[in-house]
Amino acid sequence: MVSRKFTDAESWVYGGDWLCAACGWTYATAELRRTVYLVDQYCPARIVVERAELGERLAAGPLPDDRIAVVPVRGRRHILPTARWGHVCTDDTMIRWDDAAVALLTDLRWLRTLPGVRAVMLAEPVPPTSVVRALPAAQWLRLLAAWDALAVWRTHPGAWWDAAIALSTPTAAATTRPAA
Repeated sequence: MVSRKFTDAESWVYGGDWLCAACGWTYATAELRRTVYLVDQYCPARIVVERAELGERLAAGPLPDDRIAVVPVRGRRHILPTARWGHVCTDDTMIRWDDAAVALLTDLRWLRTLPGVRAVMLAEPVPPTSVVRALPAAQWLRLLAAWDALAVWRTHPGAWWDAAIALSTPTAAATTRPAA
């Protein structure tokens, strides 16, 4: 076993009370529950990245089937042992990172750059009136469409919404002006 306090043995597919060295490492290494990283099937090491950097990479396109992105949210779960290739994995959720996920993250990242938009507002089903009024009328349809599209993630069970918010946090270089 990993430790006397270990409680995740029920998730093991093959059961038993022992692990190979690599599996033991994934369960015992606390850093894996705190850092954001990418794993490439053909590279023997993980690549540690900042949440904003991973958000930029994920917004660029789908994850290939030989990569995994791990985004711990609360730092209590062992994510890597049950992660799937081509997915973004968080505390209790895995999202297949395809074109649809890229489009949703792109929408979320755009919304986060709008004047007056705070992360807590994005959990609501409709944008606040103050946000709508701050935009030119020509952008209202895009705002409403993006906000509505995010209902899929907003209502997703588990920690996914928190991970999506973390991945969409604008960098200091991000503009605060709405894109045309």
